[in-house]
Amino acid sequence: MRIYLADLGHNLLTKSSDVYPLGVANLVTYAAAHLRSSPTAGKPEFALFREPQDLKAAIDRAAPDVLGLSNYAWNEELSHHFASYAKKKHPRTLTVMGGPNWPLVDAVQETFLRSLPDVDCYVDGPTYEGERAFLNLLQRFSDVGARREGVFEAPVAGVTWIDPKTGSFVKAAEIERIQDLDEIPSPYTSGWMDPFLSTGYFPMMQIARGCPFTCAFCNSGVKSNSRVFAHSVQNVKDDLLYLAERIKPEITLCFADDNFGMYERDEEIADYIGWLQDTYNWPRYIRTTTGKNKGERIIKVMRKVRGALPMTAAVQSMNPVVLKNIKRDNIKLSTYMEIQAELDSMGMQSYGELILCLPGETRQSFMKAVNDLLDAGAKRISAHQLMLLHGAELANPDQREKFKFDTRFRVVARNIGDFTGEPIIEVEEMVVATPDFSFQDYLDTRVFHLLLTIFYYEGNYEEPFAYAQQHGVKAFDLVVRMQQLLAEAPPEFRRVIDDFLVETKQEIFMSRQACLDWAKAHYAELVDGTLGGNLLSKYSMIGRFVATQAGLDFLELATSRVLGERGVRFDAKELATIFEYLRAVVLHVPFAEALPQRVQWRTEHDVETWIAERYAKPLAGYRFDAPRTYVAEAAPDKRALIETKLATFGEHPSGLGKFTRTMFARDLRRSFAPARPRLEGAKA
Repeated sequence: MRIYLADLGHNLLTKSSDVYPLGVANLVTYAAAHLRSSPTAGKPEFALFREPQDLKAAIDRAAPDVLGLSNYAWNEELSHHFASYAKKKHPRTLTVMGGPNWPLVDAVQETFLRSLPDVDCYVDGPTYEGERAFLNLLQRFSDVGARREGVFEAPVAGVTWIDPKTGSFVKAAEIERIQDLDEIPSPYTSGWMDPFLSTGYFPMMQIARGCPFTCAFCNSGVKSNSRVFAHSVQNVKDDLLYLAERIKPEITLCFADDNFGMYERDEEIADYIGWLQDTYNWPRYIRTTTGKNKGERIIKVMRKVRGALPMTAAVQSMNPVVLKNIKRDNIKLSTYMEIQAELDSMGMQSYGELILCLPGETRQSFMKAVNDLLDAGAKRISAHQLMLLHGAELANPDQREKFKFDTRFRVVARNIGDFTGEPIIEVEEMVVATPDFSFQDYLDTRVFHLLLTIFYYEGNYEEPFAYAQQHGVKAFDLVVRMQQLLAEAPPEFRRVIDDFLVETKQEIFMSRQACLDWAKAHYAELVDGTLGGNLLSKYSMIGRFVATQAGLDFLELATSRVLGERGVRFDAKELATIFEYLRAVVLHVPFAEALPQRVQWRTEHDVETWIAERYAKPLAGYRFDAPRTYVAEAAPDKRALIETKLATFGEHPSGLGKFTRTMFARDLRRSFAPARPRLEGAKA
């Protein structure tokens, strides 16, 4: 009995999903441990797939008896396409989908499943967990002699389908969640993840499942997912050690947890990660979602992992009306500020997250939230689109009607491909206006956030902002003024903003079908990057790495203008020195030219010490007795890190957006050393 399990991701432009296929690997190890084979079905043979090309080749060689496909918002069409492809090759293949991209309301589930005619079954429960339900389905398939039609003779707990004979919607009872996650044999120590160790993908682990919060916009917030169950700490340590002994140090570690750092066990795990860092120099960067309360514990965890874990303040909104509408509890701003102060003392960063167009949000309340987060010390603020995700309460019909969402459809960024001779295009639905947040508000806040991302994100250009802050101008006010001064920006940079606005309006459609029709007609432009992609990421990468010098010119103009308008006395030469420094150290595309380049810089100020001391006093206090000359060049370890990321993701704006997510701004700069004096008689 041949069983293929695939967690597919688009990879035409860049890797749209960059982690190991943990979910389907768990299905394999659990089923392999518990499935009872039957004489008529034969012994089960499992195969695991990540790349669409590999799955196609396997189906062409030998069609599976069962094809299981993960279903997320970013791969729904891709998974359905391969279900159809397998059916064409072998109509008797049992095609199964499962995953969180599944509606909550039965009537919508039925409509959704009928829109996927080549999917026989959906493993739908409990939410975020498919091991037991998938095992039930495989056991039924095995017991009936691997006959597809035999599966539908009686309901299977945790599985939903459209009956192939009667056409009726069949939904079985939900099953209990797994409370001891160690019941799932590790896909790492069992060797199932070994083929992915050298692929450039990031290892994904899950310490605990479930989320006690009930956020209406998130498909983790459903009631069935509210209890938190975990692996044993020893199990987690075993997996971490297995990886540390085999993986390159620069590869990011990812946790799929919803609230990492919030639980007592996370402290013990963090201690172990600290030991791994000392012993194996890994992990250097950890990507996850940190907890929404227990601030003191989160600080302890972050300290233990040596700054590899940034904190994410996923507040989503700070408007009390909105928080009530979305059933959200936030960490107190005062607590967040205390955490940030502690992080600053450790040289660490925190991130903030907001969502546009949440019910009850206004432009004024949204901008106030940005200002408050910046004042609290957030070094990056992500302003996400409000996606109406299957499995999230806000996507339910009654919620759509209650909040009067104005929605549009667009191509999911970077999620297109052609693997069997037919274009595959993923589409998502998002909110662009509400009664309290107009479409123009939406556009204006998008531009503001683009500017914030280019210039302020993670300290990209923190030095001018620190200089302005020392003269009484906040980062928020400087970026607001930049938006007002866009007409005076250098043409190259102004074109970045203009193109962003054009594409922002161009990428959204009134219906899913209209979006698909447009995408198919413009498929070539979507492939070459002329159109589409994650526009905020795409244009922030262009503004930061392509129009680099024009962007620095604009930031210098705006900083000088704001200081002048406020009647602030400042030294124009000091400000110029800061920007000369940035032009010398900041790397840009093409990296093949920028990485080996050595840049000479002569200065009267010790800018590097000013930065190292976290702007403890005005730049005037760091003046040299006489000008000094320095040479800036990319350090070997930084070059190696960037070249590794480029090999995986490419230099296309979409690829840059992917790999810079797991790097700090300092990793994308040259380092300074004093220029060596030329010896008398040496050749030039």
